[in-house]
Amino acid sequence: MGVSWLAGAASAIALAAGSADAVAATTSTPVAATQLVQFTVYLPLQNQTQMKALIQAQQTKGSSSYHKWLTPAQVAAQFGPSSAAMAQMKAALVAAGLQITETHMFSYKVSGTAALVGKYLQANLQSIPTSTGGSRVISSNPVVIPANLAALGAKIPSFASTRELTVQSSLKGLAPQNINGPAGGYNFDDMKQAYDYPSYQTILPDGRRLDGTGVNLAFVMEAMPLNSDVAAMFEHSNWTAITGKAPPTFTYIPIDGGGSYGGVGDGGTDEASLDVQMELGGAPGANVSQVSIPDLSDQHILDAYDYVIGDACNLSTGVCVLPSSTPFDVVSSSFGGCEQTYLPAYNNGADFSYVLGIYDTLLSIGSLEGVTWLASSGDEAALLCPSLTYFLHNPNAKFVLGVSNPSDDPNMISVGGGNLITSYTPGSLVSTYVAENGFGDPEIPYDIYGLGTNVSGGYWGAGGGLSVVFAQPPYQTFVSTGSSTARTQPDVGMMVGGCPAGISKLPCGPDRSYVLVTIGGSRYGFIGTSVSSPEFAGALALLVESLSKSGVPGSGRIGNANYALYFAGATQIAAGGSSAPASKQFYHMNIPGYDGYYTVKSGQGYNYIYGNGSPDVRNLFGLINYLYSGVSANAFSTSAPAGTPRGPTNP
Repeated sequence: MGVSWLAGAASAIALAAGSADAVAATTSTPVAATQLVQFTVYLPLQNQTQMKALIQAQQTKGSSSYHKWLTPAQVAAQFGPSSAAMAQMKAALVAAGLQITETHMFSYKVSGTAALVGKYLQANLQSIPTSTGGSRVISSNPVVIPANLAALGAKIPSFASTRELTVQSSLKGLAPQNINGPAGGYNFDDMKQAYDYPSYQTILPDGRRLDGTGVNLAFVMEAMPLNSDVAAMFEHSNWTAITGKAPPTFTYIPIDGGGSYGGVGDGGTDEASLDVQMELGGAPGANVSQVSIPDLSDQHILDAYDYVIGDACNLSTGVCVLPSSTPFDVVSSSFGGCEQTYLPAYNNGADFSYVLGIYDTLLSIGSLEGVTWLASSGDEAALLCPSLTYFLHNPNAKFVLGVSNPSDDPNMISVGGGNLITSYTPGSLVSTYVAENGFGDPEIPYDIYGLGTNVSGGYWGAGGGLSVVFAQPPYQTFVSTGSSTARTQPDVGMMVGGCPAGISKLPCGPDRSYVLVTIGGSRYGFIGTSVSSPEFAGALALLVESLSKSGVPGSGRIGNANYALYFAGATQIAAGGSSAPASKQFYHMNIPGYDGYYTVKSGQGYNYIYGNGSPDVRNLFGLINYLYSGVSANAFSTSAPAGTPRGPTNP
């Protein structure tokens, strides 16, 4: 059941008659013979069984490795390819006339003319347009890795004809400048009161304010947002008047050239604006960075994750200098795609599941270094994948069961959720928690990837279900997930919202919420698991800060926090679940729902819409803080709660 990209030499793959091709309808043009193209060649890590055991030991109380994170150099020394294997691969590439442009821990970035690369890899190189208006190079046939590289276990994802991943949010339209009713739209501080964040006035024992100070947060996304919109979002809540501080800002880090601002309605810009405002809303004192990429194709995402794990290289010399620490503590990704589209049935028989293996390698390295990864679980509920018939342009195409990557990876905290309902009194800003629901919204048939064929039977809502690629990780044995063999998702949930404009069957059900985001100086309503993932990342920044030593970057890292999140879920279930004593109400579990396939009953415990549930932040992080530090969790469970929005406890 576990993913493997290590076995077997590459060879041409016979096309399966009548099988689908996930990019078959995409307009393509041959790449000019003289055009320079780049690709990345990866070698497998060594000692992978020991690596997975170490990741688990780093989260096991009492282990000698408990919370002892590795530096990138230590990861390379213990698990990286041998220097001999890297040298062999480099020699083979150079002998073929290719140029090494970057050296990484377990990969080389390579450049050559299309004619040379095409001949070397027996690839028919084609240029196809990207969703952001650019282009990328794929091979219309599976590349054939030369025997001397194949013998080393080399893999090349750069030319795989996999689809771009997509942002997992939806624009609901221009929103009024006020709280609209009992189901939103919500400003970020409304959700902080609802989910019981600690008061902004909470001070740690060493004098630091509990607001994410010193924590390095990041999000990976195409395009870019504007700091002026971040400022407008904060000033709408009277931030400066209340705190006396200027609004926080983010740092833009371009990878592979990065992305640019495209204005409201541009999917990447909308998403990037949502991400940064959710992360900074939860942790206004954190150092937030956008790791910006040109589009959401696999190679750009892999390059972004490579940067996150500290595998930084001198681009002028091609020499990789591994730092003493990876740059980031918590990283969210608000994009995804159908996991099954990497499998042979969706690709004329070509198996691209090895691409998911490379994702897993990068994410595993981050876990070893103490990075906490989060990803949105998807927005097509349980029926996340278009059927194979969609790619064959069959008018009877339907949505079928599936889960989203990269949130399917065991190193990711997969974040789902539903509709938040808070107290509502006209003229009052009080926004305390009342209830949530996970009821999805039936959709009209629509063309999900723009291939000219509608897909019917869809549902809007948080993605969830069973992976067909990844095996059950150890932390999912703590609770009953409905499978004893497969990685299931999501892991937790928060506010997602519902009733997407343009594709919902109207009228939608009651209590459909949304969040307010500032773009281009105006405020808009957004829904999607792209809300819940960076929202939970911002909350986690508070936990990381509480565990850190002042002035010591990375000292509060928690790595793959799923171990603690599932332990908390199991503890609450053992104490009565949704009826547990107040001190053990770590999650809201009394949340009913239906996602087009799975029905969730109130009090069910783990489920495929909310995972373990939505957090009571002070209770949940109070427990985790105690588990991790072994000392009183007064920064959370005994701190004052975030009170009424736009006040001193919740600016």
